[in-house]
Amino acid sequence: MKRIIAVFTAAVMLAAAVFSLSACGGGDDAGTSNGDKGEIAMIVDGDKLKEGSFSEDTWKSLQSVCEENSLTCKYYTTKNPSQETYLTSIQKAVDEGAKMIILPGANFETTAYAAQSAYPDVYFLIIDGVPHDGNDNYATSANTVSIIFAEEEAGYLAGYAAVKEGYKNLGFMGGQELPSVKRYGYGFVQGAAAAAAENEEKVTVRYHYTGTFDESDEVKALAEKWYDEKTKVIFACGGAMNNSVISAAEEKSGLVIGSDIDQSALSETVITSAEKSLETAISDIVGNYADDKFTGSMAFNYAAKNNGVALEMENSKLETFTEENYNKVFNKLKSGEIELKKDTSVKAVTELAGDFLTIQAE
Repeated sequence: MKRIIAVFTAAVMLAAAVFSLSACGGGDDAGTSNGDKGEIAMIVDGDKLKEGSFSEDTWKSLQSVCEENSLTCKYYTTKNPSQETYLTSIQKAVDEGAKMIILPGANFETTAYAAQSAYPDVYFLIIDGVPHDGNDNYATSANTVSIIFAEEEAGYLAGYAAVKEGYKNLGFMGGQELPSVKRYGYGFVQGAAAAAAENEEKVTVRYHYTGTFDESDEVKALAEKWYDEKTKVIFACGGAMNNSVISAAEEKSGLVIGSDIDQSALSETVITSAEKSLETAISDIVGNYADDKFTGSMAFNYAAKNNGVALEMENSKLETFTEENYNKVFNKLKSGEIELKKDTSVKAVTELAGDFLTIQAE
């Protein structure tokens, strides 16, 4: 009965969104789109494609993949983001001919759950999330695929490298407290703890979720405070929020570890980045669609074992932590020799502290 009620509720919300679109000619919340047409459409979590955001990272990867497969692609922004307005944007994309829709981020999980049954002839790809109704009913339909990354492994590499580079006062700033962000953070402190134990040197990590994926004066001010209080490196995991941490680092002579993609081009303060193989993952799924081999009802996991995550070394400014050091620890992750605790394994990040690691959760 719970499942029936959930599906009925999703259908009602979708109907309301469609009515709003047809009655208002798009409405104030429909957002905007780029280009003339797109067989592959991406829905943006906001009213614009923000520089440094996860949506922008995904869009750049999608553009490259579509070009390789001779496909057209288009993105749709969403004013006043909510499940209702996301569904309105999806309806607009479908009306304009979209055959496959990309949903970048965990904020789209309930939207994917509703849309996959409402549009059975449209394919959906949700990145960093799994479709559910908001009440612990999870279902991935035959027209839907989800991609999950092992952010804890990428975070581990970042924390391990930072300590091996000689930094003992570290910071972690995440955006919204979502599973993917928590995995980055939990991996980071475990990597720092492992390196600190090997070095037999005390390390401190300040740990905080900012609650936003946007640039923010408040985030910048907090990062400046941390740098003033002797934090040397901040691992920033919050999309466009990272820009605020970078601005603080530039003003306070601090350092930053980026996330999701290589962010070294953003600033000289970025010493490396914990990367997801976004383009590879999107290429796998969109390529299958282009070849009429789309296989739904599945979640694909990208981790060290299939080169789905990495620490950016080619453009890194790390000096003590060498390529050889990196390959050694990466291969241990890849083989399973190093096993990590995820966000579901512990109740609080402070449980991951060790003899040589202190975690200050703020």
